[in-house]
Amino acid sequence: MVSVMRRFAVIILDMDGIKAHEEDKAQLARLIEESLQWWHGYLGHNDRLELDKWRVYYVEFGDELTIARVLNALGRYREYIKGDIG
Repeated sequence: MVSVMRRFAVIILDMDGIKAHEEDKAQLARLIEESLQWWHGYLGHNDRLELDKWRVYYVEFGDELTIARVLNALGRYREYIKGDIG
């Protein structure tokens, strides 16, 4: 039996200088989902990404070292170090 792994999108937002708190995570997730719904409605049948089906799975705030580890796990650390990301 072949098992299909779930797929996720990883989006890294620069929030340098912004004071976000734990309780802000739920609001950010809600705002992102509402934005995706709006774009789906705007694009209509041209929404090839099916944005109405996307859901925020997890929101975490992290420092640069944490994000560097995530990028390393994604195989993008070299680009980050060279300054090609961010």
